[in-house]
Amino acid sequence: MSGSPPSPSTGARVALIILGLLFTALWIAGHVVWATMALMGTLMANDAGGASSDQHMAFMGGMLGGQIMAGGAGVPGGLAFFWRSLRKWLWILFAALFVSGAVWQVVAFQFFITAASSTP
Repeated sequence: MSGSPPSPSTGARVALIILGLLFTALWIAGHVVWATMALMGTLMANDAGGASSDQHMAFMGGMLGGQIMAGGAGVPGGLAFFWRSLRKWLWILFAALFVSGAVWQVVAFQFFITAASSTP
């Protein structure tokens, strides 16, 4: 008996859909809040004038680009709750988007710190 697991009942399917939608909405809302805080932080990051305005703009773009990517991970994450046939791949896509968005932000931060500390 190597068949697929039994299909959930209608009530369970509806609950999974609601959970998936709730997860997606909360994930994206949380990232909107985080992006707003990150924007405020990046706007104030160059108060001492340690980096050029081009480097500062690249830092802001990198941080917000990574935030958009990490926030977009909520869509496959929410779909994974109820799309059983693709659940494994959706969770992999969720993890890949989230990790790559976080890495993008860390790299943008490192480049900005390096640029700000090396500028006389």
